[in-house]
Amino acid sequence: MKGFFNRIFWQPGGCVASLDNLETAHGMIGKVDLTSALRGVDARPDNNPLLVAELAGGKIIGDLRLASTRDDAAIGGVQTVFACDDLPNHYALRRRRVRVPKFRPGKALLLGAANSDNYFHWLLESVPRWKMLQAARHLEYDNVLLHSRPASFQDEILDRIGVLPTKRLRCGKGFAHQFERLVVPAMPFPLWQTAPWACEFVRSLFPERGGGPEKIYLSRRGAARRRLVNEAGLEAALEARGFVCVRPEKLSVAAQAKMFGSVKCVVSPHGAGLANLVFTPPGALVVELLHPDNHNPTYQNLAAACGLRYAGLAGRRTRELPHHDDDRAEYEIEVAEVLRLLAENV
Repeated sequence: MKGFFNRIFWQPGGCVASLDNLETAHGMIGKVDLTSALRGVDARPDNNPLLVAELAGGKIIGDLRLASTRDDAAIGGVQTVFACDDLPNHYALRRRRVRVPKFRPGKALLLGAANSDNYFHWLLESVPRWKMLQAARHLEYDNVLLHSRPASFQDEILDRIGVLPTKRLRCGKGFAHQFERLVVPAMPFPLWQTAPWACEFVRSLFPERGGGPEKIYLSRRGAARRRLVNEAGLEAALEARGFVCVRPEKLSVAAQAKMFGSVKCVVSPHGAGLANLVFTPPGALVVELLHPDNHNPTYQNLAAACGLRYAGLAGRRTRELPHHDDDRAEYEIEVAEVLRLLAENV
């Protein structure tokens, strides 16, 4: 009975710091460094080399939470442990959960980031990995590995890049999937940064852009997290100044790309819809509205990578919580301050 429970409760058998540290002893079949090919020889060096590694018997734990070697050494630098400085003590390696082992023959390509059920993490952290996989010549495969939660924006892009529905494998959280051969690409850029080559690849998938409104407000009315409590008043003020209010989650990726292709000004609370800045023409203005406890520079850096003008405006929290709780966080924005920013910059 003890042996049975040991088999279904997966736990790491050590750690490998990064893809760069994988060796033949870990089951590594081959490794390709695409850093110069994708970033260019003049790109600034960082600690995120664009490696693609192929492993014999490699494993995916849960819904893309971890990648591991055949002997259960968790691989750092990808999935949930991306940008972790203290890998052995990361929470994902310390939890003991039921993971039913499942072996699959053939070759599997890891595409989805750990949280690729989110539009930003899919569009800009996951999709560029396809460019890496193709550049590393992994053109033949049996499965492409995806998050357990399906989303229409995932399937839309998988259709565009030519991944057949029969080869899309969603990795459930209750399993430890082992593959005859597992191909693991690095994350496409460091945490909170955005690489120009990744933006260019995503844009290339949606060449049909333009013809939409020049000024848009991205509503988070349908979101449960970081609620902007005076959003209705802000929307009314912006609509009076020619803005079109949009709920991006209601649109296809193609429709979002087309709409952002003609935008000259975007106002939006912090949220995944701002990933569409990748489709915005250079020189456009982005005004990001932020909860005062949110110091995430992702969209400021994305705006810079796309040649956009950026202004961030922090609001005032309207609910005091004993601990930081993103699901219950609420804030309001000074509407007059938003209008002032627009008057000075548009």
